[in-house]
Amino acid sequence: MDSEIALYAIKEVSEMTGVNSVTLRAWQRRYGLLNPQRTEQGHRLYSDVDIETIRQILGWLDKGVAISKVRPLLEGNTELADNPDSDASSQAAVDQLLQSLVALDAQALDRQVSQLMKEYPLDRFSEHIAAVVQANIHRSENPLAGVQSALWRSVIRERCLSLVAGLRKRNRKPCLLLGFDSVPENGVWLTLLALSEQGYNVTLLTSVDGKLSALSALLKSWQERLIVVTGEYKLDRDVAKQLGQLVAETNSELKLAGSISAIHPELTELCHES
Repeated sequence: MDSEIALYAIKEVSEMTGVNSVTLRAWQRRYGLLNPQRTEQGHRLYSDVDIETIRQILGWLDKGVAISKVRPLLEGNTELADNPDSDASSQAAVDQLLQSLVALDAQALDRQVSQLMKEYPLDRFSEHIAAVVQANIHRSENPLAGVQSALWRSVIRERCLSLVAGLRKRNRKPCLLLGFDSVPENGVWLTLLALSEQGYNVTLLTSVDGKLSALSALLKSWQERLIVVTGEYKLDRDVAKQLGQLVAETNSELKLAGSISAIHPELTELCHES
């Protein structure tokens, strides 16, 4: 092994690229997209070339190419990119999910979501698959929108909580995740998983009601204080005021996730100040 070649452990690569280790392994084992070196103990070591390949893969995913169709593109065959078809895009995965939703087949839906969340980085899964499924469910002409939406939320919730449980043992950084929507949407669970993948041990409170000052003692017991607020609907004026007071009193960092960042510009300004 050339000692002058920089090599990185899988954890370092995850931090550098935003792709978790489960997905990196899936790209190698299932699709042969990566070929990292190994230590004598069998641990993967990635080079700068591998990292560039990962970034190329992410670029193709951003263009809507299915992960199963990326390999020929990496090898220089751009015919697929020039002549896209439904089977070559993430729309194919969306269509399979929608078929399971039409049949209300929870087991098939869970299997499909589980596999896709292994193969796609979470942000790409959220944007190119989950959000598209959600939009299709809520088409005005869909008579089963209510039932399908409830099933979709249930599957996403259970899958995210399962993955978070596996990460919690190793995570040390504390974080408070607050959701004020009466019915938590998928964004809550996806944000929870995203924070967990970033190394946070998250205290999650959904459908929050009552005085936020009760959270002050908890936050002050942490050396590093991060509050993340996620939601899709407007906050009550008093809640927004209490949130600002809580951030100021505890000297916490504030971040917003979901539509709430566009709905409450005053909280966005508070994020910049905290």
